[in-house]
Order: sequence, then C-alpha cells, then structure tokens
Amino acid sequence: MSSIVQNVGEAGRGLVALKDIKVGELIARDTAVIAIPANVNVWEAGEEIVRQLKKMSSTEKEEFYNLTGKDGIHQLCDELMEDASGDTKSHSKAQKLIKNCNEISIFFNNDIATDDSFRCLFLYFSLLNHSCDPNSFWTGSVKNPRQLELRAAKDIEEGEEMTLNYILVEGRFIDRPTRHARLREGWGFYCKCSLCQGENLDIHQQKQEILKQEICILQSDMISECDQNPATVSWARLCTLQSELVELVGQLSCGQLLLGRELKSLANFAQLARREDILENTLNSWDLIIQDLGVERWRREYNFLVEKLRKWTLKRKKKENPNEEEIRQFLWLM
Repeated sequence: MSSIVQNVGEAGRGLVALKDIKVGELIARDTAVIAIPANVNVWEAGEEIVRQLKKMSSTEKEEFYNLTGKDGIHQLCDELMEDASGDTKSHSKAQKLIKNCNEISIFFNNDIATDDSFRCLFLYFSLLNHSCDPNSFWTGSVKNPRQLELRAAKDIEEGEEMTLNYILVEGRFIDRPTRHARLREGWGFYCKCSLCQGENLDIHQQKQEILKQEICILQSDMISECDQNPATVSWARLCTLQSELVELVGQLSCGQLLLGRELKSLANFAQLARREDILENTLNSWDLIIQDLGVERWRREYNFLVEKLRKWTLKRKKKENPNEEEIRQFLWLM
C-alpha cells in the first residue's frame, strides 16, 4: 500500500503517501462501486444509485455516506417540490428526487466519467483533493474502463498529500479566474494550490498564465486555418503552429500530463503536411513520455497510431495532397 487516508486540514480527508514514490509509479487501483449510464436523467439516477448502494457492504456504505455532497442539491430538491405543487406528474418526480436527495448529492459531487460512457463513483479515489499543479493522475485500465489506475505525475515524498487536477483536460488552458469559477461551480471550493494562492500573481504564476494565453492564441489561429475548404487548408502552417503549441505546453507545470494529447495532434498534422522529420521526432517524444509515466493504455494508443501511419506511408512519401479520407483519419485533437 502506497497511500493512506488522513486528515489534511482545511480540505478535510485526503490521500497521503506512505513512502517515497517515483514519477510514473503505480500508486493504487480503484474499481467503481456505482456505475450509471451517462445519459440517465437525474430522476432515474437517484433510484439506480440507491439500488446499487444497497448491494454494497456495510463498510462501503459508511465510506459512501462520509463523502461530501454537492452544494445546492438539497435546495434544488425543495424548489422542485414547491414548483411541482398542483402537477401530479411533476410532483411524483420531485418526491422521488427528494427521497434520494442525499445519495444524489454525494454521487454527483464525486462521479467520474469513464470511457464506456458511464458515470462512476470510486470510493477511494473520491478522497483525492484537487490541485491545478497535481502530483498524481489517473487513467482507465486497459481491461476494465471502470477501474482507474493512479500514478505519480512527479516524484512524491513520504508524508506528502497526493493531489489530482479535477479539470485537467477541459480546463487545461483556461485562465485563473475562469478556472476558479469552474471549480466553485462544480465542487464549491476555492483552490489554494501553488498556482492559485495569493491575491497577486508571483513570477511563476504569471509565467503559467502567459503560457496559457499564448496557447489559446495559437489554437485560435489554428481554428481559423481549419475553418475553410479542406482543399485550401495549409497543413504545413497547422503543423508549424502545433509544433509551437507543443513547446509551450511542455513549459506548463503539468505539461507532461498534457503533452501526449498534443503530440498525437502534431503527429497527425505532420502526416498531413508530409513532414517526415517532425513526425519521427514527435513519435520519439511521445514514446519517452509513455516510458516515463508507464501508462499501458497510452502505449496502446501510441501503437495504434503508429500502425495507422504505416498504412498511409506511401501517401506521405509521395507527398500527395491528403484526400478527405486521410484527413478524417488524422484529425486534430482540439
């Protein structure tokens, strides 16, 4: 066991390292105890959450009810009940919601979307607190999308709290005020991590904000280039812009966690731009990150792209303009 649940102060409980952990090292695995389809509406979700909750052991139930709930859910239930007065159907739905309000509040404050289009609750990993500059990250396991693997994003010392970025993908390039608003809206807390503490930005924080601004400018230029007839798109320009973006992402505090996605996009653009040199360097860089962080799922994704590139080698070597089919095969991961 590499971690233990401890009180970590203002954030409540958290996971703390029991030993020194090296970057890429597997810390723990956790399997979902509740899983509901992502498209299930909130009325149906409550009954399904409770149904699965009843199947848990007494210890698991206790751990579930010790998790924090989402702010505002109880108030919302009361408002729905008040609004439903006089409408039999709406009143029935509101009653179901109120009956399971506590369970709904806990589930939707801690659920994680998995790759098989489910919303899942993981009892142990629900205790991971947020940081915009995290020292750990999770990915779905290869064999079971409802099992997560937690790995070290950087070296972690014994006694150090393990943190996770709750908005690593969707919030990767947003500015500090927008990031704070998203966290308050989603989880109801004010982030006080190394990138957020203090009213005024220090030099490191300023650099991170400037990098993200520059990345967003590049993305805007790329969108403009893509927003035209594919026959007139300059794949060489897009490849150059994505190369610049990769350089900037690599300077972000959690850049190594984001580079895989951006390097995959660069490999796609290099294919379409017929840039053999950039393609080779990009694949080498991506391969090194996968080696460092040890994620089997990323290795499979890498191998899949390499195999796809092999099938399109002749087109690349002949430097023919890409057709619609090839463009669909090598899309930009915006």
